[in-house]
Amino acid sequence: MKDTLRVGVVGVGRIGRYHARHLRELSAERGDFQLVAVSDRHDSTAELVAAELARDGRGTPLAFRSPEELVAANAVDAVVVASRTQDHLRDTRSLVDAGLRVLLEKPLAGTFDEASDLAEWLEADEARANAVMLAFQRRFDPAMLCAERLLRGGAIGELFKIESVLEDPLPPPPGYQSPGLLADMAVHNVDEILWLSGREPTAIAGLGARVHNQLIPEVTVEEFDDVLLQIWLGSDAVAQLQVSRNHVAGYRNECVLFGRRGRIHVGHFEGDPQRVRVHAVGEDHSPIESHTFELRDYQAPVPPFIQRFGPAYKAEASAFVDRCVRREPFAVTHREGLAAMRVVAAGADAVSTGSPLPLP
Repeated sequence: MKDTLRVGVVGVGRIGRYHARHLRELSAERGDFQLVAVSDRHDSTAELVAAELARDGRGTPLAFRSPEELVAANAVDAVVVASRTQDHLRDTRSLVDAGLRVLLEKPLAGTFDEASDLAEWLEADEARANAVMLAFQRRFDPAMLCAERLLRGGAIGELFKIESVLEDPLPPPPGYQSPGLLADMAVHNVDEILWLSGREPTAIAGLGARVHNQLIPEVTVEEFDDVLLQIWLGSDAVAQLQVSRNHVAGYRNECVLFGRRGRIHVGHFEGDPQRVRVHAVGEDHSPIESHTFELRDYQAPVPPFIQRFGPAYKAEASAFVDRCVRREPFAVTHREGLAAMRVVAAGADAVSTGSPLPLP
């Protein structure tokens, strides 16, 4: 690598442009790397985003029409990949093959088979095995980290149940190419459950429905717009996962941790989307801790997941740069991505069969 790390973003559409914006801000704040390039296969998207970024007066990033062009130009040392899910396998392989380190947006790939193929290819070589960080931004969210601290510190005793809820207020935008409700959304909840519980799932059951946005003719077709999953974490703990495109009252993202001496609630749905509360309560309503985390005001309309997790996305990008600058292994890798996709795929099978399925 050069003295100053050169970073690029591949795929600067719905979420990628915010990754580029956060990296641009971090570059000015940190001074040990530069966002030097953006790439997108769709029309002139890369050129338009590069021009948007240049409004800060710090120069215009290079714009490329494909990851292959980016690689050929030898312009970067590390890349954030936020391309379409169906392109994750192809893009990641070509970038890692070129010797780049990659922060890959979830999910690892569009299907479990593709995710397995990518993971197997990465594991086959020592350098490739340390090349990919998986973008599970909840692990970098201040509110979720507060809940993790309380849980690990024993504030509520032994964990026996997790409720994880993610509900969008709107269907996917026109033209959005979804790998399906579970792979697109529930993969976040599954990783949250695996991360916080530290357990391997042993069985799964689920129900799905098409009750609201999938009845609208112009909406992107998905298998369901509401899904409920129950995941057994051994014989003495469970997780209950709910994902939906139909929460018309606003974006809802909640996690409740139940311990044998109390509970921790993160992200109560309420009228003010500019803050997130963490509330820990012991037995008989006894208070443990309460915290409120102010969210970023982007001074313009943003997607609801950016509004909720903007600080987490930026912290995740900073962690990626840290490991690249120090040439250290990533803490969250393709292995976590594959583990989440394994549960997502089993959940889809359980919903389609209507029966609980074992997870060996």
